[in-house]
Amino acid sequence: MALRVVVERGGENTPFQLAGLPAIEPSTGDARLWEYAQGHLGFFGFLKVADLRIGRRVMVGLMDLPDRLWRDAYDDGAHPAEEADEALAEEGCGA
Repeated sequence: MALRVVVERGGENTPFQLAGLPAIEPSTGDARLWEYAQGHLGFFGFLKVADLRIGRRVMVGLMDLPDRLWRDAYDDGAHPAEEADEALAEEGCGA
């Protein structure tokens, strides 16, 4: 399955955005991810994309999986969907 292109990785005050979709902003139900992102808007969007992909596959969220170096992946320019797939594979959940 083709992944949407990341058109904006964002930054501390700039949101993350995938091609063809609106920029990702925090909402009421995102408190745990927002706290984990330490208020960094771009990193929050990266986490949100990974969280949604994980949730669609295994019905749990990113925060329900063991710790992972999500921030390193964001800083290295990784695609959040690929990181989500890798996290699931490491847990034996398949992708």
